[in-house]
Amino acid sequence: MRPLLLGLLVAACATPDEHGTTTGGHETATVTLTAEQAAFGCMLMGTGASTHVMCNHGHSISFRSENLWERHRALAANGVVEGSEADLMMADPTGHMGAALPEPLTPMVQARVGERLRIRLVSYGPQIHDFHVHGHWWKSADGPADVRELLPAQVYDGVEFFAGAGAESPEPRSGPGDWMYHCHVEPHIASGMWGVMRVRPAGATDGLDAAGRYALELPTPLGASGQTIDVFVAAVETPLAIAREVLPGAKELSTVERLARIYVPLADQTAFDAATAKSVRGLLSTQRETWQPWALVLRQGTTVKVHLKNLLPDAPATLHPHGVKTAIGSDGTTPESVAKPGGGVVTYEWTADTAGTWPLHDHARTLENLGRGLFAALVVKSPEDEKRITRDYLLVFHDYDHDWFMGFEPGASGGGGH
Repeated sequence: MRPLLLGLLVAACATPDEHGTTTGGHETATVTLTAEQAAFGCMLMGTGASTHVMCNHGHSISFRSENLWERHRALAANGVVEGSEADLMMADPTGHMGAALPEPLTPMVQARVGERLRIRLVSYGPQIHDFHVHGHWWKSADGPADVRELLPAQVYDGVEFFAGAGAESPEPRSGPGDWMYHCHVEPHIASGMWGVMRVRPAGATDGLDAAGRYALELPTPLGASGQTIDVFVAAVETPLAIAREVLPGAKELSTVERLARIYVPLADQTAFDAATAKSVRGLLSTQRETWQPWALVLRQGTTVKVHLKNLLPDAPATLHPHGVKTAIGSDGTTPESVAKPGGGVVTYEWTADTAGTWPLHDHARTLENLGRGLFAALVVKSPEDEKRITRDYLLVFHDYDHDWFMGFEPGASGGGGH
């Protein structure tokens, strides 16, 4: 196997010597990190008897990761021992590698050549990420750019260009095809922070629904300037498909589901009043591999009353908005704005006075709830935005806690990282 150009990550929680012996506290455990695992960014986690190999380090894009180690294992299970990074990061529908790899679980961004594309980025978690897209560049305040650094809890909505073309001209440049996007921190790529931007030929209809939209585009904005609307949402704990792994004896990638905490929009007051943890999980049962973080998309000038029902069994929940006009009691950070576990209800009122992309997240038990997925985004669109942009997407870079979110139990995974 050719080594990938991915750095060897040194474990922060355990220090192995040259024999793979890890010491922690008063216990000693011998765990071997193979050369192949090192090449794919795997690392030793834990201390003492709980030391284990982790190949998915708790990084995701919009809840999901597609780590290269597991994709390599899937090919190896089918007798394919040679494969480049490009082979692993692309689907292989022709099977020329000996076994087709599926398209990644991470969001696919789609547009046709010449369409104006906007990608909004939100980062949740304690780490720094660098968004990079292949074959394209956009104009930033400092000039041309194709990489954007995202600090913890930072947003950026300036990734805007013509698909398959230039930043300012729809004339074809890179053209149609599958172009990679990813975090440019190399171990983060290895652990799953990458996806595909599919540029289709001009005029192609593949993948479009009856309304002419691709599956993961942001929804049509709600409201209008001067109008007040009601929005209903529940916080719920539910299984989501968040990664893939090769199970013992399998020759293909199998989906891994773990409990997440997410915001789920509800249709109206009736659905809100009737919502239970069980009923909301039922709504999601067919969307576990496609569910995206909630995006509340509003037209500039809209006032919104957001009704939150907390269906988490044992954790409080709130909605804390950035960038909009709100009173302190609707900020999601005060006692009266916290929804109690097991069905507590609160109502917030905000005015979407400033166009842009803004964080929207829990502030009742921030570390635990955000680590498990209780975050969203608030998108405020100006009239000019709606006219200018053809395709509009949201990507959320997320650092989750693997003990809470991945459900890891020492020894349960046989070193597979889950």
